Amino acid sequence: MAERDVTGASFGDSGSVVLEDHDGAAVLRVDGALDLALAPKLRQLAERAARLRPSKVVIDLTGVTFLASAGMAELVRAHRGPAAPAPLRVVAGSRITLRPLELTRLIDELAIYPSLSEALAS
Repeated sequence: MAERDVTGASFGDSGSVVLEDHDGAAVLRVDGALDLALAPKLRQLAERAARLRPSKVVIDLTGVTFLASAGMAELVRAHRGPAAPAPLRVVAGSRITLRPLELTRLIDELAIYPSLSEALAS
């Protein structure tokens, strides 16, 4: 299930979303600015991951350099959406990703983990 799709993000920064299989869990690794340019790619691969019927879906934001509202909207869509058959876990261990999630109170709704290993073990 290793698929790679790279998209240019705004402000000259490039970003990517990679879909990987980890023992039946779908892991979406996001790198770069998760903004209006990269959010559609996250949505596309999250929908593809859901169709694979994984035991859980993990969105790893460890490599994210900027988390915009468009990116947070995709996290909510992956959590609440009709194509969400498996539990969603979000890896957000840095201030860059945690602060916007705290300000929007999404940490109260989403299952947030400080590392990929902890998200996969839960």
